[in-house]
Amino acid sequence: MERHWDAICVGAGITSLAFGAQLVHRYPNVRLLVIDKHTVPGGYATMFRRPKADAIFDCSLHKLSGMGERGNLFRILSDLGLTKELDLHRSEEYFEANFHDRVFKLSNSIEQFQVDLLREFPAQSQALKEFFEELAVHGRNGYYQFQMMQGNYEVDFAELRFAHRHLKNLTVEDALRQRFNDPDLRRIIAATGIYVGGFSSDLGYLYFLHVLYATLTQGNAYVKGSSQRLSDLLAQRIENAGGKVLLGTNVHRVISDNQDSVNGVVTSKGNFYANRVYINASPHYAMSQLFDEHPGLTLVRMKLAKLQPSRSTTTLYLTTDLPPEQLGVESAESMIFSENLDWEPPSQSDDSCEMLAEQAFWNESTMELTNYHLLDPSGGSILCANVLDDIGHWPHRKSELYKEKKHRAQLALLERLYQAKPQLCGHVKYVELSSPRTYERFTNNTDGAGYGAMVGTDLSGHIFHHGFPISGVHFLSAWVAGPSYEAAFGYAEMKVNQWAA
Repeated sequence: MERHWDAICVGAGITSLAFGAQLVHRYPNVRLLVIDKHTVPGGYATMFRRPKADAIFDCSLHKLSGMGERGNLFRILSDLGLTKELDLHRSEEYFEANFHDRVFKLSNSIEQFQVDLLREFPAQSQALKEFFEELAVHGRNGYYQFQMMQGNYEVDFAELRFAHRHLKNLTVEDALRQRFNDPDLRRIIAATGIYVGGFSSDLGYLYFLHVLYATLTQGNAYVKGSSQRLSDLLAQRIENAGGKVLLGTNVHRVISDNQDSVNGVVTSKGNFYANRVYINASPHYAMSQLFDEHPGLTLVRMKLAKLQPSRSTTTLYLTTDLPPEQLGVESAESMIFSENLDWEPPSQSDDSCEMLAEQAFWNESTMELTNYHLLDPSGGSILCANVLDDIGHWPHRKSELYKEKKHRAQLALLERLYQAKPQLCGHVKYVELSSPRTYERFTNNTDGAGYGAMVGTDLSGHIFHHGFPISGVHFLSAWVAGPSYEAAFGYAEMKVNQWAA
C-alpha cells in the first residue's frame, strides 16, 4: 500500500468520514487515508448483525437534526449529493411522552409542539410563551455558530451579550426550574438531552437551546435501516476519489519530525506518512497513547483536564414476534419517564456506590425507546431502549462481576419497558445489552461515550488544542464542537474550509 498521503485521519468515526467526504468533494486531488482499529467504518454510527436472531441493530441514536430545507446538515448532505441515497424517514412525532399515569404524543412541528404542550400543561402557558421566545432568539444564534465564525451569518450582538451574561452559566436543570414549576413539563423539555449525551444537570442551557432549536425547527429525520448506511456512503465517497479507509488497523503513535511538525503515524500495518494528521479519537486517549513526550504537551494536558466527556449509554436491543406497533409501541420514538417525583435523580448519583448508581441510571433516568420497525419494516421487528449511563460504576469487561452487572441491567431495563408497554410481555424473542464498556471496547474512548465532549457551562476545556505544539496536528469533531451528527458535520465543514489557508 502507498505509504505517503496528503492527510491521515486517525479514527473512522462519523466526523472523520464527514470531513474526508467533504474534503475530497471540494479538492478532488487530495489523497486521504483514514485508519481505524474497528472492522467497519463509522465509530458510534455503525450497526451489528445477529444472524440467529435475524436482526441488524443500530449502535447509535440516529435522529438527524437540521434535515429541513433550511437545515445545516441537509445543506451539507445535499452538497455531497447524498440525500436521495440515504432514503430518509421523517416522523410526524417528536416523541411520545410516557408517564406512569398518562401517555401523549408531541408533534415534530414547532408550532404544533407548542400547542401540544399548552394542551397538557395549560397552567404553564405564559412560561411556555416566554420559553419559546427565548428559544427562537438564542437557540437560532447558537445554531448558526459555525456560519457566524466564518462570517456567513450576522448576529445581533446585543442578543449575544445578553445570552453570555444571563444564560451561558446556567445548567439546563437550573434554567428549567427557574422557568417552569411543573416537574413533568421540565422532564419533557430536558429529555432532548439524551440526543447529546447529557442529563439536565450536565448540559449548559445556552447550548441546549441550540440543540432544541435544531431538532424542533430545522427538521429531523432518520436514516432508514441504520446509521451504518450514512457511514458507508461517506467512506465510499472517500475511496471513489482515490482515498483509502483502512480498517482493522491500530494506530500506535503519531510521528513528529524534530518534535515540532507532524510526519505520519505508526500502525499495526506499518508506518504511513503525511504532514497533516486529523485525530478523531478521544483526545484523552490520544494524549495518553499516541504522542511522545514533548515539553509543549504538558500545557495541552492541563487544558484537556477540563474537557468533560459526555455520558455513555446502556442499550437494550430487542426483537419481538409481532410488529412493535401492534404491541403498544405506536411511535417511532418514545420517552419513558420514571415514577420518581424528583425531577432528575442522576444529578445526585454517586458512582462510588454501585447500588445507588444502578438505581439512578437504570431505573430513574429517562429511557428512550426507538421502534426501528416503523422506520424500516423490512429490517424486522426491532426495538432499542437507551438510558444514559456512566462507566464509573462498571467493572472491567472480562470479569464475572461485569457479567453479573450486565444481567442486572438487562432485567432492570426490561422491567421498566414492560411496565410502560405491558403488551410487550411474552412477545420478546431476543434480548442483548451493551454497556459503557462495550463502547469503550469499540471506540477507544476511555469513558465509553459515543457522543464526544459534554457541553456544560465551562467551555474552557474545548480549546485544549489551541496552540498545539506539533504543527499539522488537528483534532476533529464532537470532542471540540459538541455532540450530535449536525455539530460533527458542521465542524468538519469548517475544517475543510481551512484546508487551503
